[in-house]
This record gives sequence, C-alpha cells and structure tokens, in this order.
Amino acid sequence: MRRFLSTVLLTLPLLTACRDAKVETYRIAKETDAPPPDANTAPATGGGMSGMPVDRAEGRALTWTAPAHWTSKAASSMRKATYVLTGASGVTAELAITAFPGDVGGDVANVNRWRGQLGLPPVEAAELPALLHRSETHGLAITVVDLAGVKQENTQRMLGAIVPFEGATWFFKLTGADALVATEKANFLTFVQSIQPGPTSASAPAAATPTPAPAPAADMASTPVPNAAGPSLTWTAPADWQAKPASAMRKATFLVPAPGGGTFELAITAFPGDVGGELANVNRWRGQLGLQPLADADLAGAVTHLSANGLSFTLVDFASAPAGQSKRMVGAMVPFGGATWFFKLLGPDAAVAAQKPAFLAFLQTVKAL
Repeated sequence: MRRFLSTVLLTLPLLTACRDAKVETYRIAKETDAPPPDANTAPATGGGMSGMPVDRAEGRALTWTAPAHWTSKAASSMRKATYVLTGASGVTAELAITAFPGDVGGDVANVNRWRGQLGLPPVEAAELPALLHRSETHGLAITVVDLAGVKQENTQRMLGAIVPFEGATWFFKLTGADALVATEKANFLTFVQSIQPGPTSASAPAAATPTPAPAPAADMASTPVPNAAGPSLTWTAPADWQAKPASAMRKATFLVPAPGGGTFELAITAFPGDVGGELANVNRWRGQLGLQPLADADLAGAVTHLSANGLSFTLVDFASAPAGQSKRMVGAMVPFGGATWFFKLLGPDAAVAAQKPAFLAFLQTVKAL
C-alpha cells in the first residue's frame, strides 16, 4: 500500500507539469511525390523546404506564366506544380513549387535549409541581406536567393523564390547543374515577376494553373529593371526602323525592314545584376538558336567589344543551321546602373546580315539618359 501511495504521489507532479507545458511541433515533408504513409508508420521528415500543401485548401492560390520551353508535370498532393527544364546537352533541371502554412521558420531558416541541401554551411542572420534580392510585384513581396553548391564534378545550383501569401509561404525552387541553372536564371526571374494572386472565388482551384507563355516571353532578359525610376539609357534609331510601344517586358521594340519586304525585330530589355555573367548570357542566346553552349575558354573568341559614350558593350553574332534557312542573331549587352541591358536583333540570316552595319551604328548612339 505504501508503495502504491508513493507511486501516486510521484506521478501527480508529472501530470501537472504535462498540463502546464504546451509543446508545439510541425513537420516539413520532403519535396518528393512520395506515396501516402502507412497508417501504422509516422510520416517521414526531411530537409525539403516546403513539401506540405497549404492547410486552407479552399483559399486563394497563386498563378504564374511559365516560359514555353519549360515542360509542365501534373500537380500532386506534395507540390503545387513541377516543371522540367532541358539543356542543350540533354541535362535537366527541375522547378518545384510548394506551399506551407505560416513562415516555416522565417528567411534564415528557409535559406539555411536550402543551403543544407547543397552541402553549404548555414549563415547567420547578419549575413542574410547580402544573399537576398527583394522585390515586389502584383502586391506580393518576393525574396530571391541564388546558391551554388560545393564545387565538384557536377556542381549543383539553386535559384529560389519565397513568397508569403494569405497566411502561407510559397516556395519556387529551381535546382540542377550549375551551368544549366545559370543559363535559365533570366527566365526564372521573368517567371517570378509573373506570379500573382489567383481568383478570389471560393470555387477557384487551390493549385495554381500555369499558362504557357509565347516564345518571346522566354527572352534572355525580359524582366524590367525593378527600379524603373532609376538610371536609364536612350538612343537614336534609323529612320526606317518602326518603333513599337514599350511594355512591362521590354524597354523598346523596333520592327526592322528586311531586304525584299517584311520585317524582323530588335528587342531591348534590361535586367537586374549581371544575369549570370557574360558566358551564361552568351550561351542563353546560343540556346535560342539551337547552338551548343560554349566553354569558358571559348568565350573570348566568340565576342567582340565596343565602347561608346562611356558604355562598354559586349557583342555577339551567331547563325543557326541549316544554311539558307538559318536564323541569325546580332546582340549586345551592356552593364549600366546596377543592371544589364540587352539589345537583340533576330531574324533571317541574310536580313540580319544586311542590317548589321545599321545596328552597330545604332549602338554608337546609346548613352545614359
């Protein structure tokens, strides 16, 4: 009896402590389309950043416009959407879109979770601002991070966007080989700028419905510079080039006459930062013509340089096969005001060749506004 009473007396404080303490836990599921867990087995946890769908499924979702060359896969219970991106050599990368309730620990935890997936050490809160690019589009606050994994034979790279929306956090994560992800960076950031809230109707589907974009939207630098009121460039175009209105996607477009009739386009765009650097930008243009990417050692022989009005342009001139039916691109990129500006003349081989002198003369007129 004494042993029983002692046991009861020892147990009561423990029960009281259990009532007083509130233990809150949550799991973050892996970003894989795993089968439903067995009823007798606890669901696995992992390093995936946001694999669990938003709890309030009847709420609004986000929508976006994806580049035409991204292949969409069916949504699942673990992901809002998945896209597969294929490089010129057949290498693929994957964009995973997921959503999770709350802030999932905040920016430091989310970025460090991604860094851990690449084998990188965590960063402190004080180091975070240097790694993030913040912008606002369609009323959404968007945080973008660009992480390269540990250098090895097949170095991985990750572009991620974090978007808080109506009590949840949405994650857009592009992962793959370093070179391919670098080549797709401009397209990824253009895609991010297209993200916006979906319909308000309660009957609207919870998963975002991606809409393929026409081919020009996948241009190498189609996102406008976020600080539109900042420094800009100006130019003087030949009299026979027909100007079209500027848009959110382009700084300017000109219809350039082709010999024998018809027109082709000069597109002028601007994008924050260096958009991955010269090699990535050149290879992105080569990819649009179906050409193989260049190695770093080959870059110097593939570009020329032009200086005008205090600006330094990098020039390319590429033609696709087959001869006689090929496309040609004469392009120029110039860093200015914390952004990179792109001038791309694309059309039939013979037509672009005929207008190349006028294009080079046009570049000589480009100057700071």
